[in-house]
Amino acid sequence: MLNNPSDSSNDSAIPFDKCTNDEKSLNTNVTLLLDANANRTYAIFVNNYSIDITLILGKSSNAVKNKGIIIKPRGGSYEINKHNLYTGKISAIAASNCKLSFVECSY
Repeated sequence: MLNNPSDSSNDSAIPFDKCTNDEKSLNTNVTLLLDANANRTYAIFVNNYSIDITLILGKSSNAVKNKGIIIKPRGGSYEINKHNLYTGKISAIAASNCKLSFVECSY
């Protein structure tokens, strides 16, 4: 796990057998990254650009940059795992053109 190392020796991983690796172009319009997925067990989003990217969980119709989960530039990341498992829609927005890399795993 990239951001949330296990703090318990009894902590077991959630199994998955399918991962999708992708990258999406972003701009000042909200972009859907992932549809809702009840089988999602893990996801990570990595910002390799030089501007903040705002991740939006749930309904994105009222999304505004800097009002959501801010992923900082140059390697900033946000991870979804068994400790904060979210299976709904995920979108993103940025102040200018950039790309966001991500992986989603499910069973």
